[in-house]
Amino acid sequence: MSGIFSFVRFFRRREWALSLVVLLMIIFEVWLDLEIPNYMASITDVITAGGTVDEVLEEAGPMLMCAVGSMAVGLVVSVIVGWISSTVAKAIRKAEFTHIQKFSFNEIDKISSYSLITRSTNDVKQVQDFIGIALESLIRAPIISIWAILRISQSDISWTAATLTAITAMVILVFTVMHLTAPLYRKVQKFHDGINAMTMEMLTGQRVIRAYNADELERNKFEVANEALTDNNIRALRITSVNIPLNGLIRNGLLMAIYWLGAFIIVGTASEEGRLELFSEMIVFSTYAIMALGGFRTLVQIFNALPRAQASLERIFEVMNTVPTIESGKEKEGDGSGSISFTNVSFRYAFSPTDNLMDLSFDVHPGETVAIIGATGCGKTSLVNLIPRFYDALEGSVKVDGVDVREYDLESLRSKIGFVSQRSTILSGDVRSNVNYGFGSENRTDDDVWDALKVACIDDFVKSEGGLDINLSEEGRNISGGQKQRISIARAVCKDPEIYVFDDCFSAIDFRTDLEVRRRLKMRTKGSTVVLVTQRIGTARGADSIIVMDEGRIVDKGTHQELLDRCILYREIAESQRTGDEL
Repeated sequence: MSGIFSFVRFFRRREWALSLVVLLMIIFEVWLDLEIPNYMASITDVITAGGTVDEVLEEAGPMLMCAVGSMAVGLVVSVIVGWISSTVAKAIRKAEFTHIQKFSFNEIDKISSYSLITRSTNDVKQVQDFIGIALESLIRAPIISIWAILRISQSDISWTAATLTAITAMVILVFTVMHLTAPLYRKVQKFHDGINAMTMEMLTGQRVIRAYNADELERNKFEVANEALTDNNIRALRITSVNIPLNGLIRNGLLMAIYWLGAFIIVGTASEEGRLELFSEMIVFSTYAIMALGGFRTLVQIFNALPRAQASLERIFEVMNTVPTIESGKEKEGDGSGSISFTNVSFRYAFSPTDNLMDLSFDVHPGETVAIIGATGCGKTSLVNLIPRFYDALEGSVKVDGVDVREYDLESLRSKIGFVSQRSTILSGDVRSNVNYGFGSENRTDDDVWDALKVACIDDFVKSEGGLDINLSEEGRNISGGQKQRISIARAVCKDPEIYVFDDCFSAIDFRTDLEVRRRLKMRTKGSTVVLVTQRIGTARGADSIIVMDEGRIVDKGTHQELLDRCILYREIAESQRTGDEL
């Protein structure tokens, strides 16, 4: 199912059952509302016939009961509809979040993380609001309009013609406004993406912004984005703002037409009794006509909200219908050796015009430590991202434990790997939850956490600050860069995988601590396969083998001394970092 009502795919049996209840209750509510004019006509007849107060109250009692009953049913309907819209919105958010978790970085790069946030929050809220309107007003409005029209269809043809003319004018107004505002509301959500992106950058980049006195620059950038969103909203509101006054004009014009035509009809009636009967009929007809018009007016309000909800739903299903390029395979084990093999591997990012990695081939033997070194932007991080299958190679194959990573069950593949990214990721929470993290965490103890912290040379700091329960703020803003890197290293160590991947995660650690961390890691990872990305010769020289990269290609591979003897690029890097006895 596609279109604005495709949200019903998230309905479960309970939502469908309650929607049926809502339909039946709205029909009953409309019946109660439509009975009121009949009692009004009866009261008018009693008064014009010179009836007593008791006779008037006899007719007024049931009319009051209808009004109160309609109000009570309406309240119940509103509560049920509110519950349905909230639970469906919850189901949409859950489904969207679950699907996004399947995305590779390739899909996230294409849509952007800022847009995904908007689509999971603001867009879902727009759909939730529309569901609340659709389930109540969109059901009620056609029922009351059609029912009211049927009741007045046997009345004077001129009155009926005036009513149908007013309804036609309102329908034309609705579709005209929809046609003009739909493109603007599609832009609104894109502008929200831009605002989210700018706000996120401003919040995460506060240190740089303030250090360079760039507050005014950022305010101006935000003002431009905010102005664009505001201008777009104002253009949409200018169009929709004509709805209310034009609706009022159509409504009042219909009443004037009914009374004006009624006056001619009544004047043309000879008998007094006939005139009173026509006057009573005109009162009932005008009430039904306004009810019918009111139903269409409600539809106008619904269609005002429809373009924005339609745009939001399209953006949500754009995410839901995005097929992840990385799908889990079936292989769970491999040979368990810890070997890694790249064979003629090429790779390109989604928006890159050329390959970022070209024809890479090398092997990492079980228990071997291999360092990857090269200038910034040469493809080191891109290479190691292929091992846990964050991205897929464009050509060639990447094998872990003798099995192509594309054949692995993703959970099984990543459970083999302890990955420490270039940008340290600290989650809000305590040290314990940050280090003992992910699959298998329930089987690890505090002793395992302390042991991992000790290997990463961060245990003394944690003890001095209060232990494993100390709070780490979002992105680790209350600790230093080096401490974040060491906690990230401890997280990988605590996992105790068969393969370790360290992506330039020693860059913020001082040389003395770096040396000690590497010494402890060497002892801890003995027998495990280690891939180490670095720009420091001092970090790379202790590896069993060193891969030198430049512009997405492997320039050479060998030990520290072998590369010094034969690789010009490696020697240039080494000489640029020489501190006396570095070589």
